[in-house]
Amino acid sequence: MDSNSGQTISIWMATPDVPGKSSLTENTHSDVCIVGAGIAGMTTAYLLAREGRSVIVVDDGRIGGGMTECTTAHLSNAIDDRYFEIERIHGEKGARLDA
Repeated sequence: MDSNSGQTISIWMATPDVPGKSSLTENTHSDVCIVGAGIAGMTTAYLLAREGRSVIVVDDGRIGGGMTECTTAHLSNAIDDRYFEIERIHGEKGARLDA
């Protein structure tokens, strides 16, 4: 599935210098294998490596591609659902906590 429909251009898509990747060419081992080089996978790999774990990240596409490439990562002051929907599910107190 091509995640780049061309309908939106995120900051990640507009950034031309995406680090390259290399294919696995031999058996290897690590403490952790992360599947997916999007923002969640790369953040997890970074945090684990910072704690001294050896980490391998595998993905079938480019680093930061897929859904990460097409999102703003919710860098917004708006929520996805309207407050009345949050209030319906979580009550008035829950909606106030989200505000």
